[in-house]
Amino acid sequence: MPTILPDPAHLQLECLSADSDVITMMVASTATSACCPLCSQSSDRIHSRYIRTLADLPWNGVAVRLQLTVHRFFCATAGCRRRIFAERMPAIAAPYARRTVRLTEVLRLIGFAVGGEAGARLLAGLAMTASPDTVLRVIRSALLPPRATPRVLGIDDFAFRRGRRYGTILVDLERHCRVDLLPDRRAETVASWLREHPGVEIVARDRAEAYADGVAQGAPRAVQVADRFHLVKNLTNALQDVFNRQKRHLPTIETDLAAGDELETERLDALAGASPLAGSRAQRHGQQACRAQRKERYDQLMALRDRGVSIQEAAAQVGIGKRTANRWIAAGGFPERKIRRRSASAIDAFEEYIQQRWDEGCRNRTQLWRELCDQGYRGSYPSVYQYVVRLQAGLLTAGGGAHAPPRARRRLSPRQAAWLLLRGEDMLTTHEREQLAALKEACSDAQTAHPLTQQFLSLVRERKHEDLDQWICLALGSGLPELERFAAGLRRDEAAVQAALRIEHSNGQTEGQVNRLKLVKRQMYGRGNFDLLRQRVLHTA
Repeated sequence: MPTILPDPAHLQLECLSADSDVITMMVASTATSACCPLCSQSSDRIHSRYIRTLADLPWNGVAVRLQLTVHRFFCATAGCRRRIFAERMPAIAAPYARRTVRLTEVLRLIGFAVGGEAGARLLAGLAMTASPDTVLRVIRSALLPPRATPRVLGIDDFAFRRGRRYGTILVDLERHCRVDLLPDRRAETVASWLREHPGVEIVARDRAEAYADGVAQGAPRAVQVADRFHLVKNLTNALQDVFNRQKRHLPTIETDLAAGDELETERLDALAGASPLAGSRAQRHGQQACRAQRKERYDQLMALRDRGVSIQEAAAQVGIGKRTANRWIAAGGFPERKIRRRSASAIDAFEEYIQQRWDEGCRNRTQLWRELCDQGYRGSYPSVYQYVVRLQAGLLTAGGGAHAPPRARRRLSPRQAAWLLLRGEDMLTTHEREQLAALKEACSDAQTAHPLTQQFLSLVRERKHEDLDQWICLALGSGLPELERFAAGLRRDEAAVQAALRIEHSNGQTEGQVNRLKLVKRQMYGRGNFDLLRQRVLHTA
């Protein structure tokens, strides 16, 4: 039955008073006996009474305060060190607490949902005052229910700070829930957790050696399963390394001229004069200065490497990250930035109308923009201006419809070359088949890598575990150092790769749980300690 009292079976309302900002209830305990907290013996000898002040849930946006009268009792046990004790009321408030249990539970729910700072702001709007630190203390004090040791465990890492510090998430792949978080991704930490939780039979993981070693140490009888997505991803990285090495031998292909391409930018600048497009020239100068700075850093990095300095030390001296340094060195030459391709625009739906008005002789850009706005255009005037300048320059074909920019020739990128080899013949368009044929003709490594790539993809998709050893032997004898390194890694981890082709479990679900963890971490503004993050992540599980 609904009641205003926290525990009507043990409390009696004596008086109620209301002010503009607080409602005070005078309540008293109805208990005639209590148990000693040390010896647990019941006593009915009342020593005295005292008043506890507790904050309670608000009423209609007004704060509520309880003035709770409780008893002190004499302990009846002769040998007990506690001669006098206060009665405990666990259903109402914890010992020494200044708020009721039900108010603490509301603070805990809000804290788990939105965190400390946001939770404190929300509580203030609900007439429940609490500081952000108080909300976090309530979260940390929450007891998480014990979880059964999973039979099928998924392991993956997540970043506290990308590139610097990582942790480990453990997922029950059968129950689809998070099991635990570990503060790092070292093999010793994983092994220690597995020893404390015996019973894991299958472990799905990525290709990290630390996790492989940790599982081997902590659960030597468990079957390790390599993640199939990471197998294909590792192959993709190997192919990109192949074409990074052969970058100068990649064929040129015909493609649409990008909106930011140099040729188009020069023609627009010549037509625009002192127009809103004049900023593109200044932007181009800024890009050239940025390229010169990158080129200088690249030259410094190469010079340090030639002198025998380690990549990590050279990257620190140049002022770039280690991953960037590795990428620059693997490129075999100065890595130019890619030209940005034109993305979809709000003006695309009105191209036919603009072409029609252009053919009728309308050259007033402002007039065209106003007419488009009357027809529902929600884009900006500069977009219309730029489109008309392209039309005037002959960069758009007559007849309206979709953009038809001039064709240009550029070199196939390593990533595009890798994807051409990864896609099946039935998935390629006619234009892509032509590009693949040109790639094989211009680069002998592509001719060698293409059948090996398709065989491996078929092996993974159709789970042909019996053909894995044969494929490894072919890759090791391919003469491509990148694929040989990939095959050697498969050989070292062959048991887990074989299991990936035989067992249905994989690490895809774990990746999804990492995404959920990222949401919780970002709600904490990236500043929460590990214990707080663990509490929130496991509570939501």
